[in-house]
Amino acid sequence: MHRSLKNTLLTCVLSVLMLAVFAYAGVSSGEARVLKRGMRGADIYDLQESLVELGYDLTVDGVFGSETESLITEIQRTVGLIPDGIVGTQTAEKLNELITSIFPYTVQWGDNLTNLANRYDTTVTNISTYNGLKNPDRLLPGQVLYIPIDSVTALSRSANTRLTMEWPVQGGVSSGYGYRVHPIWRNRHFHGGIDIAAPEGTQVKAAASGRIIKVGNLGNYGLCVVLQHTGGVTTWYGHNSKVLVRLGDSVKQGQVIALVGKTGLATGAHLDFRIKIGEHTVNPLDWLP
Repeated sequence: MHRSLKNTLLTCVLSVLMLAVFAYAGVSSGEARVLKRGMRGADIYDLQESLVELGYDLTVDGVFGSETESLITEIQRTVGLIPDGIVGTQTAEKLNELITSIFPYTVQWGDNLTNLANRYDTTVTNISTYNGLKNPDRLLPGQVLYIPIDSVTALSRSANTRLTMEWPVQGGVSSGYGYRVHPIWRNRHFHGGIDIAAPEGTQVKAAASGRIIKVGNLGNYGLCVVLQHTGGVTTWYGHNSKVLVRLGDSVKQGQVIALVGKTGLATGAHLDFRIKIGEHTVNPLDWLP
């Protein structure tokens, strides 16, 4: 067989194998090749989509560049692996574990494992085992539990029942949540929020009551404000022209916190509004009235 034809067939076979190894829900450590910066292919593409499913903002282009390497290094550091930015067997296994969402929950008066398991669509055994609870019947208010759940959808549904939001600014949705062609880069990109078009200087209001935990410039996201709410929920307000609150402030729902702008990477004035539960983004349209 001609060498070039043989190489082409081999590449096709490897691509099929990679697609089988990297499931939609996550990355498998089966017989996948070791992935590192400079590589490209279907397996890199699936790795990037898995990172997006974990809630990271990332360009999904099938190229293992600095952006992907940086996120892998961050994850490795978090889970206690050598932060080399290379996806080998150990890193792939950890990514698989992370695909099962782990939600930090602060125990309240009256909580018990049965109620928490029902609320987060998991089991008492899962919660007890993950947290190493010697006495599952004894929970203390203020105690932090890490709750493994099977999907961000279940987490979103649970948190959404306990937090009422209102629109942060009046305007039309110019770009929705999920995959899109980036308006500037012109590549396929996951958008972790919604863009609400509004004239520059329009008042931006807190979607729910909370505490300001971040204020400042976040690169492409521009001048932003982040609010912490109950249940591990945060709301993010990006591309503002001016911020009207300070770090640590407590704000009420509907309070003006910023003015619409086009700071950061933006084609025009709008608010990039995001909702996160832990590190996971959820679709704001599922939460807004």
